[in-house]
Amino acid sequence: MSNMNMFDTIFNRKSVHHFLQEKIEWEVIADILQFADQLPMLTDGIAVEFKLVSNIEKNQGFHGPLAIKAPYYICLSSEEVGDYLLNAGYLMQQLNLYIESKGLGSCFVGYASPGKTLKANMKYNYVVALAFGKTTEQLYRDSSEANRLPTTDLVVYKEEVSSAIHQIIEAARLAPSSYNSQPWRFVVYKNRIHVFAKKSPWLVRAFDSNKMVDMGIMMANLLLAAEELWVEASIKKLDSLQNKKFRDNEYILTLVIG
Repeated sequence: MSNMNMFDTIFNRKSVHHFLQEKIEWEVIADILQFADQLPMLTDGIAVEFKLVSNIEKNQGFHGPLAIKAPYYICLSSEEVGDYLLNAGYLMQQLNLYIESKGLGSCFVGYASPGKTLKANMKYNYVVALAFGKTTEQLYRDSSEANRLPTTDLVVYKEEVSSAIHQIIEAARLAPSSYNSQPWRFVVYKNRIHVFAKKSPWLVRAFDSNKMVDMGIMMANLLLAAEELWVEASIKKLDSLQNKKFRDNEYILTLVIG
């Protein structure tokens, strides 16, 4: 098992796509589920449910050409209110990092869908899932090996900022996303980070729900890094930016520093 904490895992993790169909000790599973139930929300007041699916005894996994065969899945269902997609991504990325910090492989299940029976057993509407388990694949790699856009494509720095802010942005840059689409964009000042999502071409707007889950995944990296680096940060939505039209991006929220 790994001794990495979740912050370290942000910089070293990689998605795993091939799993051993082997059981994991129940104590480890119970620990993961307990961690899930205590996770902080990005948006309070949204009801969610985590559901563990064991795929070992009988195949009750995910369907579709992009389905990943794994011994376990954790599915998140949620009330469809407010920023529920952002919130779902935020919760699941924390879980993803926790699982990988325990020395297990994990991967987001993007466009594959759970079967009807599985969906029917969920308390709310299915949003996203994580596949996880033991693997022979390498779990970690150097962040320089991550296939990500350079900071210059993602960030506009309006002022000189501290090394901690640079590191928080780097944590966000390394977040996983559907098809590695990396929709996030940032405008950064000393005391605030404005977060935007790249507008989708109209042909793929149907996949915008995935994009908002991706933005939530990135927010988990952003806020975990801020906490680890002792940077006090709170989330606000600024009316001045919400009411403004941007050609290529849409405003999501602002991280206020200090």
